[in-house]
Amino acid sequence: MSSLAAIFNVPSTRSEFDAWGFAHAAHHRDINRKIFELGGGSLIEFVLDPINPDDTGAWLYQHQAMHAQMDAALGIEGYDLLEANFKDPNELSGWIWLHAQEHYQAAGLLGIG
Repeated sequence: MSSLAAIFNVPSTRSEFDAWGFAHAAHHRDINRKIFELGGGSLIEFVLDPINPDDTGAWLYQHQAMHAQMDAALGIEGYDLLEANFKDPNELSGWIWLHAQEHYQAAGLLGIG
């Protein structure tokens, strides 16, 4: 099982970003697994780890697609997570917060950490 708390951490170094990416991808896998186990179908999964903070274009699109599926399956009103400059600490912090809120809602609905 992954750790929801790790998704709220705002990385400031490359190693922290790598750790965040790993925990984040694991949490998506846990969410997808639980939705499947509860009869909600099989959601498409993209490779989310590792993340290249210097080239996030495809990653952001694929990640948004995963959130759209998750949100639809769980009835969550999500956010637009397509726009993010991971090199700007303020923008990254805001993106992490909005993003983590969706994971928090999903975790609560599914009874996972």
